[in-house]
Amino acid sequence: MRLSSYNPQDRYRRRNSERMAGFMVVIGVLLLAFGLGFWLGGQNAGQQERSLKARNETLLSERETLQDSITQARAEAQTAQVRYKQLQETYEDMLPEGPLRDLVALLKQQLDDGRSAERLEFLIRSARPPRNCSEPETKRFVVMSPAYDGPESQISLAEGALIVKGKGRSAVNASGQPEAWYDPSKKVEIDFIVDGVLMKSKSGVMPLRHSVVVGNREYRLNVAEGARSFAKVTYDSCDYP
Repeated sequence: MRLSSYNPQDRYRRRNSERMAGFMVVIGVLLLAFGLGFWLGGQNAGQQERSLKARNETLLSERETLQDSITQARAEAQTAQVRYKQLQETYEDMLPEGPLRDLVALLKQQLDDGRSAERLEFLIRSARPPRNCSEPETKRFVVMSPAYDGPESQISLAEGALIVKGKGRSAVNASGQPEAWYDPSKKVEIDFIVDGVLMKSKSGVMPLRHSVVVGNREYRLNVAEGARSFAKVTYDSCDYP
């Protein structure tokens, strides 16, 4: 018969060993999990760093491209501005100056209004200094007004072929009532009639100037304010053309 001895210290030692082993397993698992997490975090951080680096390189490249485009656009704008100034200077050099420029503008306006180029050419070629002009003479007529109740007044020139007459606004007295005579400070309307046909009706504040061709004579007229109710017409005539 064998007798077994029980030693409580061995039992405590085994328990402590088991506890220590379990503790070490837990520590190992935690260390493994921490290491794995650290490694994964490093991988993720590296990936983010590479992505940010690539994005930064892309942005830098786009910025350089944009700067190049801006520089090119500025250069093209400066070139265009220089070219514009050159063209403007060339255009101004080609344009006539003074009266000739005004004449060119007038010719362009006449052509735009439908005037015949052949007719304008004829008139320019036939233009010459006045020849065989008569001495200036003066006649007068009553300018008709709404309050005027007298007979119609007019002057005749060129042996009756040219008639000049006109009308205007009534002058107003201090009481605001219209007078029989016209107001010379307001616009008047002067009619130029040749052989019974109204050739021109000119409107404006006097003096008014106009020329009319009758036959082979050109009549140059200046219509100005005369005595009360009257307009005076100073005129001469020259050979035409």
